[in-house]
Amino acid sequence: MSELVPGVHLVDGSIGCNTYLIVGDGVTLIDTGLKGNEKRIYDCLGKLGYGPKDIRRIVITHAHIDHINCLGRLKADTGALVMASEQDSEVIEGRRPIRGVGGFFGAFIRLLRLYYRYTPVKVDVRLKDGDKIGVPGGFEAILLSGHSAGSIGLYSRERGILFSSDTIRVLNGKIAAPHPKFTENGEKAIEAIERMAGLDFNVLLPGHGKPVIGNASDKVKELCHELKR
Repeated sequence: MSELVPGVHLVDGSIGCNTYLIVGDGVTLIDTGLKGNEKRIYDCLGKLGYGPKDIRRIVITHAHIDHINCLGRLKADTGALVMASEQDSEVIEGRRPIRGVGGFFGAFIRLLRLYYRYTPVKVDVRLKDGDKIGVPGGFEAILLSGHSAGSIGLYSRERGILFSSDTIRVLNGKIAAPHPKFTENGEKAIEAIERMAGLDFNVLLPGHGKPVIGNASDKVKELCHELKR
């Protein structure tokens, strides 16, 4: 367990994607990871003095399998409210299939899905752009369509923190645009990065890779300049 900033924790060794815990008005879980990650989440909770029933909200940043696979187990164990965008709620609830990928990556992912089967879950709160999620610090949903149709980030102007989901990758300490093979609309993903560049934040918490602590919004602005070359 790593406390990145006061009250915000990264679950160590998360399986599938980075999973985060925000402590305040109960516990809020950001994304779920793949099957088996719930055990690591509960271990982290225990170290903080909490249990599964203390999770009040589960926020899904986007409906790709590595971010939602153990949602069913977590919902059953915690009874937490599931929160996601309107667009990606259709996938989470099983009304639209999880997006496929072609080529070698697609074949690999299809094999993974034989093991990482997904059980649809009802979304309790459909988040719109600008909606507050009820967590101290004024965290609000920001729509970042591109990587998926309904990708969202969570932004706290008050605390200078942005959960960027997969709209930003962090590779060897350097931020980058999302991988094109796993991105539904590359042009919109770039627009989402441009939107993030207009925000003021010191901490960037991505869906994959190491969090960026310090001068994070400046680094996103630099990425925008690189993408426009």
